[in-house]
Amino acid sequence: MAPKKPTKVLEDILENLSERNFKKFCSGLVGRDKRVKKNQVENKDFLEVAEVMIEKYADEALKVAEELLRDIDCQQAANDLVAEVKEAGLRWGDDSTSEMTVKDFWMSKKDDPEVYCVTEDNYRNRVALLITNIKFSDEKLDRHGAEKDEENMEKLLQSLGYEVVKWQNLTGKGIDDAFKGFAKHPKLKQTDSVFVVIMSHGKLGKIFGADWREDNPDEFAVDKIYRCLNSNGCQALINKPKVVILQACRGVRSGATTWVHDGESTGRPAPPPEDHVPELDKSAHVEKDFIALLASTPDNKAYRETQNGSILIQNIVKVFTPESYQKHIIDLFTKVQDLVSKCGDDQQKQMPAIDRMTLNKKFYLYPGLLDSSH
Repeated sequence: MAPKKPTKVLEDILENLSERNFKKFCSGLVGRDKRVKKNQVENKDFLEVAEVMIEKYADEALKVAEELLRDIDCQQAANDLVAEVKEAGLRWGDDSTSEMTVKDFWMSKKDDPEVYCVTEDNYRNRVALLITNIKFSDEKLDRHGAEKDEENMEKLLQSLGYEVVKWQNLTGKGIDDAFKGFAKHPKLKQTDSVFVVIMSHGKLGKIFGADWREDNPDEFAVDKIYRCLNSNGCQALINKPKVVILQACRGVRSGATTWVHDGESTGRPAPPPEDHVPELDKSAHVEKDFIALLASTPDNKAYRETQNGSILIQNIVKVFTPESYQKHIIDLFTKVQDLVSKCGDDQQKQMPAIDRMTLNKKFYLYPGLLDSSH
């Protein structure tokens, strides 16, 4: 049997899209650049759209199609397209990176001085801290839907090669103790990086402990994360990326209707915690190689759906796919920001914030690096 031509490969993929996804694909095609006009794809079938793409993009058509499919979250269709292209021995135009396996991509980056070093041994020793507060002493504060967040985040971290140290329903002191214990974890000497994730209620500069009440401000200061894991607090992590994800409100601004929020609904936001400046390490800046993604901007709420979990975690899982290995952590977080910002309506908006970014190289996660199938 003769190998498929690019037009036929593209036709087969587009034909299998649902009507809704095909419309999204065409809309994305029009919005991508000025090559394709709306009237060239509007009310056209998959055969006509495929012809337009080949005409306008030539050898790049298949690569463009893959990018558009991933943008509209048709990951399986994109994977099928890649498989079809490889089977037919076709090229992606001048860009051959899509044909790389994770290991190929890792090999291309492992000696790059502008990329954080990841060795196979380091990868085997990855470890992450996951803290989820779901149940509170005051039952009115129980975070319904947070079970889904915990499940999703644990699976995601494991898929990225991290052993997950998991805690649930901790007080402020309990969170503090968990970080102090994590900073002494034996794997930190061998790991290439760490993730730390806290999901709870909160306000500016504070995470609520499980015993939080109006008359008992059981809280954990966010700044303690950095004190505990910085060059003074944890020398095993010097020069290694430390990724912080916080799902919690940072204030009381903005309203909610069908969504609940991860923060207290009354009172003024707390001021930032008092800063304690530790003695500088002689060989490394006291705080470097951090990047944090906070669920919202200062003084604003972070939203959670009672069935599907928080808006932030849902979109992190959507962006951090096995196919995302060619994107570094800042690009991934920026995509999460874009998706979350489009949730809700004009009256209910959430914008995650990339905070305390002190990475000085690109950090790639290489999901599935040690899996022989990748």
